[in-house]
Amino acid sequence: MSHTFEQKISELKKVVENRIYEIVNKNEPVTLYEPMRYAISSGGKRLRPVLLLLVNEAVGGTLENALDAAVALELVHNFTLVHDDIMDNDDLRRGRETVHKKWDANVAILSGDALLVLAYSALHSNPYPILPEVLKDFSRGILKVCEGQTLDKEFETRESVTLEEYYEMIDKKTAELFSVACYVGSILGGGSEEQINAMKLYGKKVGRAFQIQDDLLDVISEEAVLGKDIGSDIEENKKTFLVVHALENADEDQKQKLHFILNKKRITAKDVRDVIDIFRQTNTITATRNIIENCLNDAKKTLLPLPDNSAKHHLNELLDTIAKRNS
Repeated sequence: MSHTFEQKISELKKVVENRIYEIVNKNEPVTLYEPMRYAISSGGKRLRPVLLLLVNEAVGGTLENALDAAVALELVHNFTLVHDDIMDNDDLRRGRETVHKKWDANVAILSGDALLVLAYSALHSNPYPILPEVLKDFSRGILKVCEGQTLDKEFETRESVTLEEYYEMIDKKTAELFSVACYVGSILGGGSEEQINAMKLYGKKVGRAFQIQDDLLDVISEEAVLGKDIGSDIEENKKTFLVVHALENADEDQKQKLHFILNKKRITAKDVRDVIDIFRQTNTITATRNIIENCLNDAKKTLLPLPDNSAKHHLNELLDTIAKRNS
């Protein structure tokens, strides 16, 4: 990762964060706006808005024309996180108490809803000639995220899920906002039809890789690094890539043991270690790493229609950064 790349990402994150706080600027009622600022101040990579701005620049756009759309996307992302944490009953998010844990579920729901409203307000702040298309894609993307979250929750009560069903779920729940980022960024930047289609696919591939990597990090990272409960996916009987792959490749004894653990009301640290052992025995961890690598390689190929400029190189370096992330 080059110094130029790090500097560029840092600059874009700072611009996005400054604009976010300009938008979330009210103080009353305290029990609404304080949790909202708490949610957006918990750090995070700001990957989706940075991606939107990089794609916008790569196809010839300007920062000013895309900044509010990038901020809107980050607000939408935080809206989904606040609500997901309630549904998943997670205590930690990025190493801090989740909003519903620090306050309560009612406060978290209202704060999440308000973040979504402010996202749409941010989109309307500039009268883009193509604003209807941007709004349409945002709305479609958010609905897809809701569909994906619904599938994710449904899968928790099912004994088995196919890899095809898993991919459908993560393409909606996670990859969709990455795809929206790249689509909207290329639209606002005046990209050609070929570039717009390529960037939309780039976002989908990056989103897939990112979610599968999250599945992997849930079982191989230290809590201090990942910033959430380790093995939480196992405790919640999430049908992650690792679980689905292991069940498809396990022998009968391994399947029975895996189902037994996943269906327990209380899962111990030993249970988590036993599940990880099954992942290793079924070559699942290696398969997971291979899928992540394949998705990122596919994403690199989609960059070909872009002109040879610094933003294109940064998009390429971003893929290498994702490949090496540990949190």
